[in-house]
Amino acid sequence: MLLITCPVTRTDELVADRRIRSVGNHPTHVALTVECPCGGVHVYRTGRRWEEARARVTGNRASAVPATIEPPVRAARVGVPA
Repeated sequence: MLLITCPVTRTDELVADRRIRSVGNHPTHVALTVECPCGGVHVYRTGRRWEEARARVTGNRASAVPATIEPPVRAARVGVPA
C-alpha cells in the first residue's frame, strides 16, 4: 500500500500496490506511475538528488536536502551503563 497525495483533489489517498503502473529508475530520482482513486494517473518522483535539483531551479534552499546526511543516532539502552 502507498500513501499518496492526489494533485487533483489535494487529499491523501491509500493506494494498493497493484495500482502502480510502472517504476522508472533515473539517475536523479525514481518515478512511480500510479492509478489514483480520482480516476487519473499521476507520476510521483522521489530521491535526494531530485529534491536538490528542484530546489536549485526554484531557488528555494529551505526545501533542499542537505548534501551530507548524518548517520542515524543509536538508541540509548535503558538501565545499561554507558
